[in-house]
Amino acid sequence: MTNKSPGVLDWILLITKRDLLISSKRSASYITPVAFFLIIVSLFPLAFGPEQKQLSSMASNIIWIAALLSSLLAIEGIFNNDFNDGTLEQIIMSGEPLFLLVIAKVFCHWLIAGAPIVVSSLLAGIFLYFSFENTLVLLFSLTLGSLLFSLLGAFGGALSLGKSPVLSTIIVLPFSIPVLILGTSCFNASINQQDYIVYLLYLGSLVAIGLPGLSVAIATSIKINYE
Repeated sequence: MTNKSPGVLDWILLITKRDLLISSKRSASYITPVAFFLIIVSLFPLAFGPEQKQLSSMASNIIWIAALLSSLLAIEGIFNNDFNDGTLEQIIMSGEPLFLLVIAKVFCHWLIAGAPIVVSSLLAGIFLYFSFENTLVLLFSLTLGSLLFSLLGAFGGALSLGKSPVLSTIIVLPFSIPVLILGTSCFNASINQQDYIVYLLYLGSLVAIGLPGLSVAIATSIKINYE
């Protein structure tokens, strides 16, 4: 009786379990981004004083910039480790659709670096005097935004495989500007009691377009590095 060769779903589950297991043994991979995020957010009240009105006016800028910088800390680990130990080459040689396997790795990166930052934003809301509704808006928008940051981070990591991690940061930052604008606009609209749903829809549209589109671009960039 011959053994059945693993299919694409088996590869996705294998990659997900492997990345999460490795990250669980490297606590710095998920503790460092969260700690960095909380340090940035907590420093602003200390620098500008505890006045609620002043902090609320700057809150969206503080949190979104902190979230972006924190997610950049984990960019190097998306593909570089697999590139250095040959795992990435084995994934390519599996013959399975590479863009689906890329989506699995991006999702793992978000679970490791993005999701903890989203959860930590609840604590940031306490520091910055957010209302319950504003906190919910922040959670929804930051979830979508952090997914986009993970996608963009994977794109930058794929383009800079085997090169300096600074290069991937330089690549990601310009593409992150629209996400920052939409995220801060969404939260500012919520604080000012204006319609913020449209900004959430824009962020959701970017995720819906970026997930398949950027995944294909990432897969193509990875293959180019092996040609």
